[in-house]
Amino acid sequence: MKFNGFFIAVIIVLMAGIILFETKAPSYFQWNDTSQSYDSKQPFGCYVMDSVLRASMPQGYEVAGSGIMARVKDEKQQYTFLFTGHYAHFANVYEVDMLQLIEGGNNVLFAVNDFYDPYSYNYYDDNSIGEKAGFSYHTVNHVHMDNLSKDVLSDHTNHDTINWFPDNLFDAASYPINAAFCQKRLILDGSYRILATLHAVEYNSGWSYDDQQEEDSHHSAVAGIRDYGEGKGKLLVTSMPMIFSNYGILNDTIRPLVLRLLSECGNKPVVRYDPNCIDKTDSSNQESESPLRYLLANRPLRWAFYLALATVVAFVLFSARRRQRVIPVIQPPVNHMMDFVKRIGGIYYKRHDNVDLLLKKYATFSNDLRVKAMIDIEDNDNLDDELLMLSNRTGMPLDQLQRLIHDVKEAAAVMSIHDEKLKGLIDMMNDIIHRINI
Repeated sequence: MKFNGFFIAVIIVLMAGIILFETKAPSYFQWNDTSQSYDSKQPFGCYVMDSVLRASMPQGYEVAGSGIMARVKDEKQQYTFLFTGHYAHFANVYEVDMLQLIEGGNNVLFAVNDFYDPYSYNYYDDNSIGEKAGFSYHTVNHVHMDNLSKDVLSDHTNHDTINWFPDNLFDAASYPINAAFCQKRLILDGSYRILATLHAVEYNSGWSYDDQQEEDSHHSAVAGIRDYGEGKGKLLVTSMPMIFSNYGILNDTIRPLVLRLLSECGNKPVVRYDPNCIDKTDSSNQESESPLRYLLANRPLRWAFYLALATVVAFVLFSARRRQRVIPVIQPPVNHMMDFVKRIGGIYYKRHDNVDLLLKKYATFSNDLRVKAMIDIEDNDNLDDELLMLSNRTGMPLDQLQRLIHDVKEAAAVMSIHDEKLKGLIDMMNDIIHRINI
């Protein structure tokens, strides 16, 4: 027992140490993963961002894959659709028509860094959505997103400043941001209202700029918005797609910028388009949410589970080597009642005392009648009434019962009775008791 207790204590200490080590161990992130996938927990995935926005957006937030156009037609509901990442992700999704969504009263937040026209097979086609909507991108010499790392993002010498212009929703504000997030600028036509630029531009009431300021503002714009007529939607474009990520929503400087861009699109439910998202109606593709899957998905819990299994196997192997104790067989106690009855019967047989045997049987017989039938044959004053009750109860003739009582009393008086007579009286008493029990 002492060895087993020591063994269990060592296993518990080892499990606690492994769990503590895995919990305190630094996480290794993949900074080159810029997929912005709904299930990616990497810095530039969207798992955390989607969770935060789903819990904080007042009108609702969700991630959807295919079937956006069908959803709008079926539900007759207006949304704010958020498109992030590389527009090449939408290459084979021809049913997503941005302009048709906007003309139907939906808002579109277009946060991508290149084009793909759903009506053309030519990447960077001149007839792209940017050509139709009046905007385009131009690249500046900054760190490319594929080369991002923790060291690059923590380099404060490579930071720029985003200047947000005041409007009816927000006041003017400035946001320092790493240059890697602003590798491209927007070129907007006159239908757009510029929301944010990368360099400080003096703001005048009524959006009045001189020619040089307006040229600089459009040249350095990173976010702009335009309306598509009364009753139609809005198109908001930005050249900073990677701020819509886990890193952006957790960064105290970038998060307000993300929320401002979403708020500019109006008070509508937000749907972020992710081509990798599994349709919720496709139950065959849904991932299991069992507790075991949750344990195996987290590294500390996974190793704790494996160690627990190894501990159970080791315990079984060690316990199998122990010898089984011999269980003693306990014999039931011997019933000596029959031996006692045989002995008493032998004594009566040797003495041939039939009268005493009859009287003892009669005493037992009268007691059984009193207990089981509430008939007292010892009451000489009411003996006839008691025998009448006994006759009605057993169905035996009254004179036969009276003869039984008379023979017993006569045998007790003369102190003599024959064996055949004794046997007949005892059989009669047994028959009466049997009838009462029935």
